[in-house]
Amino acid sequence: MINFNNYGSSILLVDDEKDELEAYSFLLQTMGIKNITTLEDSREVMDTLRGMSFPVVFLDLNMPHKSGQDVLREIKEQMPQVPVIICTANSEIEVAVECLKLGAHDYLVKPINMNTFSSALRNAHEIGALRSELLTMKGVNFGGGLRRRDVFSRIVTRSAEMHSIFQYIEAIAVSGQPVLILGETGSGKEMLSRAVHDVSGFTGEFVAVDVSGLDDTLFSDTLFGHAKGAYTGADGVRSGLIERARQGTIFLDEIGDLSEVSQVKLLRLLQERIYYPLGSDKPKRCEARIIAAANKDLSSAASSGGFRRDLYYRLSTHLIKVPPLRERREDIPLIADYLAEEAAKTVSKPKPEISREAMSLLTSHAYPGNIRELKTYIYDAVVRCTDGVITENIIAGRLGGAEALQTPDDKTVSSLEKIFGRFPTLDEVSEYAVNEALAVSENMSQAAKLLGISKQALHKRLKKRTP
Repeated sequence: MINFNNYGSSILLVDDEKDELEAYSFLLQTMGIKNITTLEDSREVMDTLRGMSFPVVFLDLNMPHKSGQDVLREIKEQMPQVPVIICTANSEIEVAVECLKLGAHDYLVKPINMNTFSSALRNAHEIGALRSELLTMKGVNFGGGLRRRDVFSRIVTRSAEMHSIFQYIEAIAVSGQPVLILGETGSGKEMLSRAVHDVSGFTGEFVAVDVSGLDDTLFSDTLFGHAKGAYTGADGVRSGLIERARQGTIFLDEIGDLSEVSQVKLLRLLQERIYYPLGSDKPKRCEARIIAAANKDLSSAASSGGFRRDLYYRLSTHLIKVPPLRERREDIPLIADYLAEEAAKTVSKPKPEISREAMSLLTSHAYPGNIRELKTYIYDAVVRCTDGVITENIIAGRLGGAEALQTPDDKTVSSLEKIFGRFPTLDEVSEYAVNEALAVSENMSQAAKLLGISKQALHKRLKKRTP
């Protein structure tokens, strides 16, 4: 039987007959669903829905005060992403057609058995998740913001692109389908995978494993476990990480480094949802959500034959691409400040300030290692800092490979005079900033973002230059 808790099920039953509500509640509970809300008064539906996360509505048609069709029309006008399943004794085809035209997801005629209920609910969840995902990608955000700000508060960012990813995660988290997260090393892929798990509401553990160093046998043993006597030294039964992540999430990091044989095993797991522990001929059912991550472009790898194309499509049912730190430089001061506070706590010293010159160096660096690289610089700087301020010299020593030496005369010379050889005019500083932004950026859009101006404004400034 399908465990609907893996869908993050939130059900609203609306019927003016109390006996019907009790019967359907019991039916849903036997299917493993715990989050059930019942209403006898159809006038309370909209207020109730606004307080629910990712609901599915089972709605009776014939009710006093406000008919089921009126409620359906209201839901579809105000909350079109919510799947509504009509449950009624009316089997007239004209009524069913009218409800479907109004936006009903399904039309069930009473009495309703468990198989019909189960099928309708599963389809509603899957279609609802896809609809929410599509609307999110189009920029439609129902509810006026993030529902789970507490989950995303652990990710330090002010980037609009990152906030779009948060909204995407809220749209797809409850679907239970595989998620593929692509991003450079150190860009925060595991943090985002944990966010998917936390938003999903799954009750099981979040289990992370780096699969890049696992050969085929170790991959199977780690994920699937083994039976007693499966190989020399297998003195007992061992459960794999798939079992440990039951009702939860298993995160497979660096999936792009899997061998061909291991890729086939993972593909079968995704397709059939069953696996065999080593040395056993008894299948086990996978009840864990699978999230995979890679630091390479698996789409290109799949096209060139470097990664199985069918596995890529299975894994990327939901796809998240994490921007590197150099493409969201507005986050660097925030993250650096957060890391400085975190580092200071680990060495039991007051949090130091980061000087303006040091921050300028940090924000202009390319960060091939992303946030993980920034973290090493900040932790090192906090430990070396002795006067409560992280200076330009401390940072320059790490970024340049050797610590810059300061002469006595340097203390009386401003950083601008060091660059220009004299104190520059405002136009010269502006020109210098534009040149630097273009030098460290891959395109005009990135350069404009660094300068805090629009792409059009940057283009006009460049056109004014004399050839």
